Amino acid sequence: MKKRVISVLLVGVLTALIYQQSAMEMPTIAAAMGPEAGAYAGEEAGGEESASDIEPSTDSLEESQAGTVESQEGTQEPEAGTVESQEGTQEPETGTVESQEGTQEPEAGTVGSQEGTQEPEAGTVESQEGTQEPEAGTVESQEGTQEPGAETLDSGTEPQEPQEGASEKEISQEENVAANAEESEYANLAIAQVNHYVNVRKEPTTDSEILGKIYNGAVAQILDVAGEDQDWFHVVSGSVEGYIKSEYFLYGDAAVEAVDSYVTRYATVLANRLNVRQEPGTDSKRIGYISHGEKVKLLEQQGDWLLIQYTEDKTGYVAAEYVTVSEEFIYAKSIEEERAEQAAQRELAQRMAAQEQAAPENTVVTPLTPPATLYTSNEELRRSIVDYAMLYLGYPYVHGGRSLAGGTDCSGFTCYIYADFGYSISRTPSGQYSSDGRSIDYSEIQPGDIICYGKSKCTHVGMYIGDGQIIHAANSRKGVVIYDADYDNILAVKNIID
Repeated sequence: MKKRVISVLLVGVLTALIYQQSAMEMPTIAAAMGPEAGAYAGEEAGGEESASDIEPSTDSLEESQAGTVESQEGTQEPEAGTVESQEGTQEPETGTVESQEGTQEPEAGTVGSQEGTQEPEAGTVESQEGTQEPEAGTVESQEGTQEPGAETLDSGTEPQEPQEGASEKEISQEENVAANAEESEYANLAIAQVNHYVNVRKEPTTDSEILGKIYNGAVAQILDVAGEDQDWFHVVSGSVEGYIKSEYFLYGDAAVEAVDSYVTRYATVLANRLNVRQEPGTDSKRIGYISHGEKVKLLEQQGDWLLIQYTEDKTGYVAAEYVTVSEEFIYAKSIEEERAEQAAQRELAQRMAAQEQAAPENTVVTPLTPPATLYTSNEELRRSIVDYAMLYLGYPYVHGGRSLAGGTDCSGFTCYIYADFGYSISRTPSGQYSSDGRSIDYSEIQPGDIICYGKSKCTHVGMYIGDGQIIHAANSRKGVVIYDADYDNILAVKNIID
């Protein structure tokens, strides 16, 4: 019995020595045969293999026939050039590296997983699930098969998107940026920068019909760009729509930064008739008068007196207690509006010749917009203000717009809503933030309060309507809409009523 065991062991040792000797001689034989036999080489370019990875079994004999090797795990019959380890079998092509942990097949951008056996013939990759022979460039994972373009990697879980997918993502991001720009309230704002005025024309040519004039500092909304050289703006300003060369405007970020500087303050007379005096005082010479509801440009406030632009070339003073002050943007004027304004200026000039006895001052105050109802509580007033604001849901947004019905911007919307209830507040977002009402915490907010949005500067306002929502003039694309109150960074909440 002992002799039989010793014989078996000797046969096993001799078989292993013969195999080792054959493995060492194969590169020499392959080199002698020339390049056609290169596939039979036991060593690969850039890779290393050790004969110690192959151990003979003491329980059975190993048979080596035509390059076949049997391991403890079972018998495999690889093709020529195949090397077997304890972990699995690999049939590499040039540039393949095998380790004890797994096999890699770096073929033309293809990377296999370390989990199983691979046979890289013409781009074929084999996993533990079985053998597949995909076309060139195909990569198989344990989950399934994917056919991506070149340079695709197989992670063994989810196939990666082709490179084109990244490009689509970048395009999507650019579209999002464009959409965000479109959301900006002042994205299409333009401010006239001229010595006096420039004509608004019917078509984008200098010989086209004149529809009106836009004066220095007037605001406009850019509808589109026109002209052979794309150097004309199609704009709307006030009631005038037409074409003006872009060189006469401040627009883009520069216009957004400067917009607060182009607000004009006006004094509207509350008295039935109010004297305009040469100096600030009741003992000063009277130079004319203004009737109830008339509006003049406010130049400066000097205590209880206001310096106003009485006529085109004459200034004067009126008592501040008999007027209400408002802020507005100036706009382009149509030919008809220009003529009406000139007629009003001529009438004011004629009043300067009237004697004080012929036109005595009458300071009885008549409210411009008396409330339609006497409110029993601030809560009732607030609800009425919100209900009134909701009537304009869906109305257009107009840069610097001067009326709720004709369209206005965010601060114009809140300003004119409050004006119709007898409150005078600023015409600009920054003015409402810095000057109007009192600041409260968001936890104290009530319907009718104004929310100011921005980072360090107020750039937008909306009116709180309850249930965590606001109504506001959003932008030229959306008009007057309802949003969640916290849609943007809240800078402050202003209580105008109490």
